[in-house]
Amino acid sequence: MFGRIKLHPFIKANPPHADCAPATKELLGRYEGQLPAALLELWRKHGLGRYGRRQICLIDPQAWQSTLDRWIVSPPDATLRVPIALTPFGTLLFYRKLTASDEDVAALNPVTRSVSILSWDLADLFNKVLSDPSQADEFIQPAMLETAQQEAGTLAPGEAYHVDPMLLSMQMLKIARTDALALHQKLRAQVDHEQAPPAPPPDSIRAALPDKYRAAFKDVERKDGHPGGLYLSTYIDWRRLIALDAQGNYQLLFWKNDHKTGEASDIRHYSGRYRVLDTEEGDCLLRLDLVFTSKSLGSDADDDGLYLMRSGGQPLLLQATRLEDMATAIGGRATMGSSEHYFRPVRLDDPFPVENSDGMDAPPFEDLPAALQALVHREPLRATIVEVGADSDPEDSTVMAWVDLGSNGGLRMNMPLMSPKDSPRALYGWVWQMDPERCGVGIKVQRDAAGAIVNGPETGDVLVSRAD
Repeated sequence: MFGRIKLHPFIKANPPHADCAPATKELLGRYEGQLPAALLELWRKHGLGRYGRRQICLIDPQAWQSTLDRWIVSPPDATLRVPIALTPFGTLLFYRKLTASDEDVAALNPVTRSVSILSWDLADLFNKVLSDPSQADEFIQPAMLETAQQEAGTLAPGEAYHVDPMLLSMQMLKIARTDALALHQKLRAQVDHEQAPPAPPPDSIRAALPDKYRAAFKDVERKDGHPGGLYLSTYIDWRRLIALDAQGNYQLLFWKNDHKTGEASDIRHYSGRYRVLDTEEGDCLLRLDLVFTSKSLGSDADDDGLYLMRSGGQPLLLQATRLEDMATAIGGRATMGSSEHYFRPVRLDDPFPVENSDGMDAPPFEDLPAALQALVHREPLRATIVEVGADSDPEDSTVMAWVDLGSNGGLRMNMPLMSPKDSPRALYGWVWQMDPERCGVGIKVQRDAAGAIVNGPETGDVLVSRAD
């Protein structure tokens, strides 16, 4: 019919929202010859903005061009790519002029980082794909859009819904409204971060500190018989620094150094008073008066009680809540266990330590606090398998077995158990199910090509906590 624009079927199926605004002459002039006349006609008659119940948004290419160019890097003389539209879930549609007579429209999903071809003709995309419910509903699912609107509310201009991909992989749905352009920039920055080479390690503890706190921490002279000083704990990218002064004041700083950029993040800072207590066993126990905030993590409380010990003339601070874990590591492999469970003395200009996250070698038994000594099994525990669980999954790398020893006999959760050194067996596993008399142990197994277990655990096999 006379007077209808070429993309009338799209307009009929997707009426423009009230926020649509006709494109300026300047914008139309800039893209004349670059974009099909049908799209420019739509811009001129009905404008940029949202269309239809699917909320397809026609965008100003200028605002999005640099973002598209970051996603798809190409030489200057490569195919022309122009961003033209956005779905309510942030998928960016862009037009490509392939040859003098060939074109297509592609979709860039910033969450999956994938590009797909929607149509080899722009008019067909608007008048058929985006106007035919059977096709459009595959691209923009109505049920998901309705859920997003119910959970996060109606989109404002420039916004998109973001579905948390990590939670979605765990069968959990979390949808939030966010600035669409900022979302693309954030997700593209994540790609840059992943592809970047690792940052060189900091050359000193001072250099690793967050900028804001470098002036707040100063070297504290250590005195015999007094816990004062600086103490550092490192575990992979996590760092914790404690400053204890002679007047009973402490500072405790948590932070993380990004392994790609070296930048400090996830910063949490505590300060206040600490007390030095003498226990009935003769140990020295420090109590930090931690005041938690909305940024605090539950694990931060593990640092409110620290045992002070000395070995080789150097002090160490041990988390009181992790003594059992340390005792298990000392008894099983002669280490202190996870390096996050203790603090070493440092000075700010010391080279940044390279710490084994599985823990330093254990100090001599006699140097350990009495509370820790009482938990260490100096002689290996010995248990016998009394039951082997059913092998129901040929792809499972572990099999459960139960032993004639439980927590009353000294077994602890995650304690390693293995075949004795002189045994022809080579079993290895960990305590996974606690019981006072009969703990369950997950035993690692190997399988043949048919999925059958080879030399797996059997009733009567002996396991020990340390293979001397």
